[in-house]
Order: sequence, then C-alpha cells, then structure tokens
Amino acid sequence: MKILIIKLGALGDVINTFPLVVNIKKYFNAEIDWLVAPLSYPLVANHPCVDNAILFDKKKIIDSLPSALGKIREKQYDITLDLQRILKSALFTMAARTSWRVGFNRERCKEVTWLFPFDRIPPSNPKAHMLNQYLEFAEHINIPLSEVSWMIPRTFKKTFNLPDRYIVLNIGASRPVKQWRLNNFADLADKLNEKFHLQAVLTGGPEDVEGGKKIHDKTNADIIDLTGKTSIPQLVEVIANARCVISCDTGAMHLAAALGIDLIALFGPTDPRRTGPFRGVVIQKKLPCTPCNRKKCKNPRCMDDITPQEVFCSLGSLLL
Repeated sequence: MKILIIKLGALGDVINTFPLVVNIKKYFNAEIDWLVAPLSYPLVANHPCVDNAILFDKKKIIDSLPSALGKIREKQYDITLDLQRILKSALFTMAARTSWRVGFNRERCKEVTWLFPFDRIPPSNPKAHMLNQYLEFAEHINIPLSEVSWMIPRTFKKTFNLPDRYIVLNIGASRPVKQWRLNNFADLADKLNEKFHLQAVLTGGPEDVEGGKKIHDKTNADIIDLTGKTSIPQLVEVIANARCVISCDTGAMHLAAALGIDLIALFGPTDPRRTGPFRGVVIQKKLPCTPCNRKKCKNPRCMDDITPQEVFCSLGSLLL
C-alpha cells in the first residue's frame, strides 16, 4: 500500500501529525510519502515511518512546484490525506495520482476547500486537540488506534557543549501577541539560578536573536543564548536533554511534549485545548477575552498578567 500525506504546515502541526503516521505505518506497513515545507523537512525526512519526504518551498516556487508535482505524480497512491485543508494542499491532493482522497469535513475546512471532491471524515468537535483531530483520519481509513507515539527522530549528538542540567527558555512565538515579555524571561532566569542553580538556555529562531541579546543584558545569571543558532535536529537534542522547557505557543513547545520533557506552556490568545501541548502544564489567565485567537492586540493582558513568580512556582513543583 502507498499513502501520500499532505501536511505542509508549521513545526507544531507536523509534530501533531506524527501519531497518525505512526499508526498508519504500524497497521498497514504502508509506503508513506509526505509533502512538506522546508522548516519541518528535516524531521519528516528522518522520521522512521516516512519513506520519502517531498519538499515544496513556496519561496522558490518556480523550481519547487514542478519538482513537487513531478514527484507526487510518479506513483499511484492508494490513499492521499489532505491534512492542511487549504487551497494549496487541496490542489496538490487533486494533482496526485490516487484512488482515495480524504479531507476534513466542511465545517473544519478553510478557503472553500470543502468544494473539492474528496471523501470527508465525519463532523466532530472542531475545538478538540489537533493531534486527536488528525487521528480521526486513522479511524476513517479503518485503522484501530493502538497508541499515541511521535517517534521523533534524534541524532543523540551532544551539541553546543551544554551543561548536564539546564532549563530551556524558548522565547519566540509566531505572533507578538503570543509572546511573553523579555524582562519576564530575564527575571525567571535569575530565579532559576538563585534557587535551583540551573542554567537557562535560550532558544528561538533567527527573528528572536535581538530578543535573546536583550534578555542576556537584563539578567544577572550566566545564561546560554542559542537563539538563531540551532538547526531543527540540533533543537531536538537541546530540548531532549533539558531538565524542563518553558515556552510560549510555538513549535518548540510541541517538540518538548512529543519528547516527553517536563513542560510549562504559556498561553494567551490561543486555545490550549486545541493547539496546546498534548501533555504538560499550561498557564493561561482566566480573562473575559481569552481565548480570543486574535492576531493583534493593543493590550495583551493575557500574556502580560503571567508573572515570573507564577511560572517559577509551577516549575518548582516539577523540580522538587
């Protein structure tokens, strides 16, 4: 059996798709191809349940589009799963040579992709955790669920000469409204050093480098700033060897949950029931406006009201 997965999305979305792929491989022993975007490509390409990762890079669309289309049309697939539910993924699904195209039901589709002639999974709770929503595809293609396992690929290479015990502070988020204030991270790093003698390791993307420098300048602790310095495989190892991870709503948070690392997730405008960590501690203030899912906010109280002391107290229960 040959199955094509179309999930181009962000790192967290891809990580939440892995349990579905693990169950498909376990039950069908299928040959699994996966169309994916560059950021998540290293994880998908090295995943033990994925036979072939097909790269689509929209920034290099002139070369990437013909290459991706050519590869998904090389084979005759038994099943193609559109897990992205946007126009782009629907068009790729239609382009694939496949016997069975499966997508989300109309209420959970975006960009009118419900108009495409796919088989649809039954309606279900759109506020359920996305990992469980992806697993609904397994049930629809007659796979009995046996486990929730991510099987995150690892190199087991120690990177950056990190200490034996440290805590990761992942300072980035996809939108400013989901970010915690930099001075809060600095205060927390000081508290970790004073109380637990634990060194803080900052992680984040290239866009977080300036923030990392500001935290470094604000703290008295001897922190290690890795913002903008880690590849995805390196980030996996940094998180996998951490004592604990503190993160806003971003891909590194899902990575920590998948690796089974103690995790404190800081949530503001988004709904942790749907996009939060599958396991871990969530801190979210109970305000009349949360979760609002806004992309912008002039007064993001939901994040500003989370104090370093509150996070520190939650952390203490994990470390003591």
